[in-house]
Amino acid sequence: MMEENLFNALQTTRVYEKIVLQIRGLIKEGKLKPNDRLPAERELAQTLGCSRTSLREACRVLESEGLIVSKPGGGRFIQQLDQRLTMNGQFNPVAVLEKTAVIHFIEAREALEPKIAELASKRATEADILKIENAIKVMEEKLKNPDEKVDADSNFHLALAEATQNFVFVSLMETNVNMYRQVRKQTLQSDERYSESLQEHRTILEAVKRKDTAGAVEAMNVHLRHLRENVLNNTQ
Repeated sequence: MMEENLFNALQTTRVYEKIVLQIRGLIKEGKLKPNDRLPAERELAQTLGCSRTSLREACRVLESEGLIVSKPGGGRFIQQLDQRLTMNGQFNPVAVLEKTAVIHFIEAREALEPKIAELASKRATEADILKIENAIKVMEEKLKNPDEKVDADSNFHLALAEATQNFVFVSLMETNVNMYRQVRKQTLQSDERYSESLQEHRTILEAVKRKDTAGAVEAMNVHLRHLRENVLNNTQ
């Protein structure tokens, strides 16, 4: 009899996924460089032989990964590099662009999430606390493997946002789930850092449970500062 595992399941690749792979490849090869402007949408769609709908979907993916940025009225550009991440002359442009996007995201989080921690410490209900605790439990079990499709870290921060009783914070968290995954990919690459991150989340939770506003804000600031340092210190 023929071996059962002789054949592999066929993979269906959508047009927008092919566009994403092509643009990522051009960036990696240095044919598209930071600050380069992409051709106009109509022109690029014609060149690629695809619909503008597929091109827009590809651009949404690339924007969510931080590889390109859209400027109102100015078109789409390859993301600028954070110069702190290019100290070594040999680097993968795609990887550095991804790190740049993570640094920008952490910078935005530094302005937003301490306020979320403050309000959560004042407004969290028993149900909110239970939800945050459950997110911690999942992190303890699953977050050791950052490649595993478990959104435990983002679920923790989403639960914290829900505890503010402010739907705008929740919406902002939900909109940026993909960037939380990028942060996890960049910052949880060692068992030591995993343990530190888990403890930082526990510290935030304990402060919220005590209704210790200053403590919750400080714990969040420490967590975000460590994320930033971890990205900057891993520039290979």
